[in-house]
Amino acid sequence: MNSNFIFLALGEIFSPTTAAYALATVGLVIHFGFTGLLNFGQAGFMAIGGYAFAITAVMYDWPVWASLLAAIVASTVFALILGIPTLRLRADYLSIVTIAAAEIIRLSVKTPEFSAVTGGSEGINGAAAGFNDLNPLPEGRFGFGVLTYSADQWWIRIVGWGLVGIACLLVFLLMRSPWGRVLKGVREDEDAVRALGKNVYSYKMQALVLGGVFGGLAGV
Repeated sequence: MNSNFIFLALGEIFSPTTAAYALATVGLVIHFGFTGLLNFGQAGFMAIGGYAFAITAVMYDWPVWASLLAAIVASTVFALILGIPTLRLRADYLSIVTIAAAEIIRLSVKTPEFSAVTGGSEGINGAAAGFNDLNPLPEGRFGFGVLTYSADQWWIRIVGWGLVGIACLLVFLLMRSPWGRVLKGVREDEDAVRALGKNVYSYKMQALVLGGVFGGLAGV
C-alpha cells in the first residue's frame, strides 16, 4: 500500500470537516440510536446553524459567543418547527418532514432572491475571522509530514475535535441517567413508557432539540 495514501487518509481523519460530520453524527445517535426518531434531514440542522453563525458574525459583526448562541437558538427553533406537528404522529412522518425541510433549506440558500443574505452558491466569506482572533497559538506552522498546519488550522482542529469529545462525554452521561433510560424506553416501546406516566411527546421533543443543536454546531 502506498504510504502517501496512508498519510493523506490520516490528514483527512483529523480534518475540521471530519470533526463536523462526527459532531452531526452524535446528534443522529441521539435521534435514531437512542430515541428511534427517523431524522433524514440532519444536513438541514447543519445549514441552519452554519448560516445563523455566518450571517450574525459577518453581516452584524457579532462576537463569536453571540453568533454561536444564534446558531443554537436557530437550531432549536428549527427542531421545534419540525417536531411540533410530527412527533405526536406515528410511522415515518418525521423522516418525510425532515428530508423535505433539508431540501427546502438547500434550495432556499442558493436562490438568487436570498443571495444578498446567504451569499448564494458561493456562501458567506469571512465568518472565521472572529474565531481565528481567539487563537492562543503562536504564529507559524507546526506538525510533521502531511500533518503540518498553520496556527489557525491547528486551532480549528483542536476546537472541533474538542467539541466532539465533549459531546460524546455528555451523551455518554445523559444516556446513563434516568432521562436517557426513558429515551431508550421510547425507542423500544413508547406505549409502555406512556403507560408509566411519562410524557413521550416531551421526551421526543427534547431529544430532537438536543440532537439538532449538535447538528447546528457541526454546521458552524
